[in-house]
Amino acid sequence: MAQWPAKPSQQALALWALWAALPAGDAVTEPVFNARLNALHTFGDPAILRRAMVSAGLVSRTLDCRDYRRVEQRPPAEAQALIRRLRRADGV
Repeated sequence: MAQWPAKPSQQALALWALWAALPAGDAVTEPVFNARLNALHTFGDPAILRRAMVSAGLVSRTLDCRDYRRVEQRPPAEAQALIRRLRRADGV
């Protein structure tokens, strides 16, 4: 991702794409989570992505904000289509 979308609907889809790229079941520290997010975007602001993912309920974090974990759920249809398209583009 080269930039954070301005439109909320595009932001939501971007968050689902990030969610799909995160490993299921892993609880990771904030620095590790930031590193994973940094590998998926180039605009240099993992904090906005991290906070947005928590606010959207796609990621949970401990009360002390030390550990993060992907929340398993079924993406909406539009997000599923995007995730499939991205996986095909990556050869997955």
